[in-house]
Amino acid sequence: MPSEEQISVAIIPEFEVDEALDAKLRAFLCELFPNWESIFRTRRTWHDAKPIFTVLATNKNGAIAGHVAIVERTISTEWNCRYPVASVQGVSVAPSRRGEGLARKLIDMALDESRRIGYLYAILFCREPLVQFYSRLGWKLPYDPMIMWRDRELPIHMQSDYPMYYELTQEPFPGGSIDVHNPF
Repeated sequence: MPSEEQISVAIIPEFEVDEALDAKLRAFLCELFPNWESIFRTRRTWHDAKPIFTVLATNKNGAIAGHVAIVERTISTEWNCRYPVASVQGVSVAPSRRGEGLARKLIDMALDESRRIGYLYAILFCREPLVQFYSRLGWKLPYDPMIMWRDRELPIHMQSDYPMYYELTQEPFPGGSIDVHNPF
């Protein structure tokens, strides 16, 4: 049964995240991603990235109800075209708030803000059980490989092994193999 409690949702630029909010966000992520607690004890994203903004849902007491972070990445194609992309990370909703459409609202706000900033595409990596959920929101699986790289010679072994993309404009997502990097 959905909660009747009012939720506030806000886009928070990274420069507005102080130490107290950072600690609160990391604790929330540790709780919702227990397999990644060793990461979230010290930072809020994977693979040496820092959010450019966070979409945060809170209740009237300030308890976190949901979270999405956007990290900037660069994708490069096999033709060496490069594009900055909005990488969606840490999509999470408190168990008591699931089934209310909050994840969709957070993701929609994150994509709208990414579009407003000027990104052409958004990407994410998820596990197989979430592919259907993201597909219903308009995300697509690439036909060709999409691989995350730590550096030019070291691919990152992803536990979330289903890459997906979302076209934020009318510009079609590039075809062929896609490499995903930290911004450069």
